[in-house]
Amino acid sequence: MQRKLAAIIAGDVVGYSRLMAEDEAQTYSELRAALREIVEPAVQRHGGRTFKYTGDGFLTAFGSVNAALEAAIDIQRGFGTCPLDLRLGLNLGDVIEEDGDIFGDGVNVANRLQAMAEPGTIYASASVVRSADKEHVARFRRIGRRQAKNIPEAIEVYAMHPDKAAPNGLARLLPARRLSWSRPRPTVLASICAGILVTGFIAAGSWTERAAAPPAAGSTSGSLRATAADSRPTVAVLPFDDLSAEPSQTYFADGLTEDVIANLARNRELMVIARNSTFALGDQPADIREIGERLGAQYVVEGSARRAGDQLRVVAQLIDARSGTHLWSHSYDQRIEDVFAVQADLTARIVSSLVSYVRQSEAAAAVARPTADLRAYDLVLRARGHHKHGGADRAALLEARDLYGRAVELDPRYATARAYLGLTYISEQFGWPTADAAELVARGLAEAREAIRLEPDLPLAYQVLSFGLAASGEYEGSMRAAQRAVELNGSDPDSLMALAKAQLRFGAYDEAVENAERARRLHPLAPEYYAYIHGQALYAAGRLEEADEVLAECTLRAPQDPDCLKIRAAVLVGLERPDEARAAMTELLRREPDFSLAGEEVGRRFGNSPLMRRFLSDLSRAEAPPSAA
Repeated sequence: MQRKLAAIIAGDVVGYSRLMAEDEAQTYSELRAALREIVEPAVQRHGGRTFKYTGDGFLTAFGSVNAALEAAIDIQRGFGTCPLDLRLGLNLGDVIEEDGDIFGDGVNVANRLQAMAEPGTIYASASVVRSADKEHVARFRRIGRRQAKNIPEAIEVYAMHPDKAAPNGLARLLPARRLSWSRPRPTVLASICAGILVTGFIAAGSWTERAAAPPAAGSTSGSLRATAADSRPTVAVLPFDDLSAEPSQTYFADGLTEDVIANLARNRELMVIARNSTFALGDQPADIREIGERLGAQYVVEGSARRAGDQLRVVAQLIDARSGTHLWSHSYDQRIEDVFAVQADLTARIVSSLVSYVRQSEAAAAVARPTADLRAYDLVLRARGHHKHGGADRAALLEARDLYGRAVELDPRYATARAYLGLTYISEQFGWPTADAAELVARGLAEAREAIRLEPDLPLAYQVLSFGLAASGEYEGSMRAAQRAVELNGSDPDSLMALAKAQLRFGAYDEAVENAERARRLHPLAPEYYAYIHGQALYAAGRLEEADEVLAECTLRAPQDPDCLKIRAAVLVGLERPDEARAAMTELLRREPDFSLAGEEVGRRFGNSPLMRRFLSDLSRAEAPPSAA
């Protein structure tokens, strides 16, 4: 018996039993030809070994992850030329080799990944992605943590869909005369089409792709255009009506709504409109179809919450915003301590209704119980109601900090409370710089890191970590943290904006534009800082005409916003419109009398790049004062 580390590919033909029932001889012939002329040559060419055939599938082993990936890609591309659909699972793990066969968890996990995979895809474990080279890693997208039969811990799943085009050398492997496939059966063609549609539906979840949901009319500039199709359903959750007898309980209904939005957004199969955009329409009675059009949402969730003592009643309904049709409604009458179960079930019902291939149990499993102490949860809801990220009220920020701190005292393992607590320290440093700024940032970073230790998949914690690292001048680390936040929650516009800001400091300007645009599509009624970050990214990328258009909108909506004025002054200098640039600087100094080049340099909004020097030069040409008066 010999133990070793191996990369295992598990393959399985989709619908094999049904195909055999329809035409046993033809199906068997097609399978044998595919194994002989696609699978085996690919495995041998990349140095692997097939150690088992399983009737309609196979198991192969490789000494290298990258060799296994290349073989898997070649195999899936080869199956694109025949009427059989294939699923592949790939895992790197410890295995036992004995008498030519291979056993162990490394094989079991590969089999479970194969069973999860969609036709034509390769599903891989986190160990594979960590060990692969950068070229391969860039092609994966994160699916999330999935439970699998007889596997004690959830598997971190990633997916890849190989290109349909044949790779170099595949023509020699598969000459037309060798694979004499008969005309595909209608059922097989239907299966192939379904596989392509479902796979495309999943692939749209990659945060690196741009969403195509149209911006709400009048809410974003013309330069915010969709550049790639995104077929995921877009859902907006309107603020739940508070039916409690006490007006002071409104924060609870709002908090419940926010948490349902956050839980939905962690499912990559959906596009979820940001909380601030849906809350902005909450007090405006309107036809659901009009709301859907304004938010760019195909589906709308609305409901109510009533809290009386330790009892909770929640009513929710899902509506097709295009037709106004009610798809389902459900009511919950439970004790208050079951609020997390309500959130989990609501999330699962919405996901399973809109995305048929997501099992309800998997959707529910994505929602964790954040704390065992409902008093701590209540304090966090109150704190979120007091102060939002980007808020300009310092007193509200300090009050929120006190509430978050009390929540942490009640439950020191409450990761969300720690992340929000850390955000209050870092936000204070950005909004109201003081002599103890470094200490504030250090405390914020400590809370963010503790939140990540307690809950490694909490997007908010990585977002806070990114802000803190940026404030410390650790720009590369800031970008990595923001990327992780987006990986964990691709529908959170604040995470996307955090990534765009980090990319501006790190020099990834085109990527910053893409993420800022996507964030604004997800948040049609976004606050002004979304526009100025978008304009800042366009300025950095050298797209000055578009930047001017975005920033003109920003200054129109918020004429006194200093950040919009700073970036626009620089843009107008670049466009050779000096009079307008000086006018923007005059308005900026009226709004922020202490503004100076020296102070702006400390902020390092473009990091340590040459662009930072050019930005300061452009502001100087707009007649910015060198130092504060």
